[in-house]
Amino acid sequence: MNAWTGDPIPTADLHGRTPLERQGALVLQNKQCRNCHSIGGAGGMRGPALDSVASHMTEGQIIRQVLQGGGNMPAYGNALNPAETTALVHFLLTLRGGNLAPAIDASQTLVGTGAVPPSRPTPARH
Repeated sequence: MNAWTGDPIPTADLHGRTPLERQGALVLQNKQCRNCHSIGGAGGMRGPALDSVASHMTEGQIIRQVLQGGGNMPAYGNALNPAETTALVHFLLTLRGGNLAPAIDASQTLVGTGAVPPSRPTPARH
C-alpha cells in the first residue's frame, strides 16, 4: 500500500485558494488524512482519491463523512475542532478534478423550480 506522504499538497490545488481553503489544506496534511487518501497521485490508497471529491459529494455529504465516518473511514468529529472542520471542508470543496461541476443534491434540485417531485402512493386505509 502506498502510505502517507510528507509531500506538500500539490501547488495546483493551492493556486487561487482563499486563506480559509489553504488552512484546510494544512488541516488535511497535519491530520494525516493522506495516510488513506491521495491527492495528485501522492498519498494512501485505502480511501478514495480526493482529487475530485467535490464533483461527487455535496458539502453536506462531505461534512457528514468527515464527522461521522462511514465505510472504512473512521469518524473525525472528536479529532477536529469546528474551525478545522470548516477549513477542511472548504478546501475539499475546491477539489473538482478538471473543473468538473460541483456535486448537487438531487432532492434539492426541484426546490424553487416549480417542479413537483414525484409523489409516493398513499397506503390504502381500511
